Amino acid sequence: MALSAFGLVLLSLLSPPAHGGGAPLNGIPGAPALRAPGPAPSVPRSDAQIVLEALNRERLVSGRPPLQFDERLSTLARAHALDMATRNYFSHNTPEGLSPFDRMDRAAYAYSYAGENMALDENPVSADRDLWNSPEHRNNILEPHYAKIGVAAVKTNGGELFVEDFSD
Repeated sequence: MALSAFGLVLLSLLSPPAHGGGAPLNGIPGAPALRAPGPAPSVPRSDAQIVLEALNRERLVSGRPPLQFDERLSTLARAHALDMATRNYFSHNTPEGLSPFDRMDRAAYAYSYAGENMALDENPVSADRDLWNSPEHRNNILEPHYAKIGVAAVKTNGGELFVEDFSD
């Protein structure tokens, strides 16, 4: 089947130039200039992702393997952060006395080792720095038994709440 001149022009208009430039196609005056697509727009990283990436860098520098993101732990961390923001408290334990371990048990989350870090800070970079500079929190970050982490970040009027839940 032979292509007509019209078919060739139509194909040319539908195909980007091989060289990726913006010159008119096939030298046809007035033809639209196509340009190679630029890089895909990047999706902004969430504050929780920023904290997780910084924490894993600290573990690697200290000779520990990175923690694996765990969706269920993140759900628990987010629920606790939202509860603190909604009911205006800052504690590992809820006003009813539920600890991080109680919350994991109620969610039927199986663990042998678990822990939690929390920070109320201006942004993820300062939260990570403050947690790292606290010996108790740094111990959680570097705990060799931990393999998984869930992270939450919730903005409040008083700053941003960060919760890190760890497990083996």
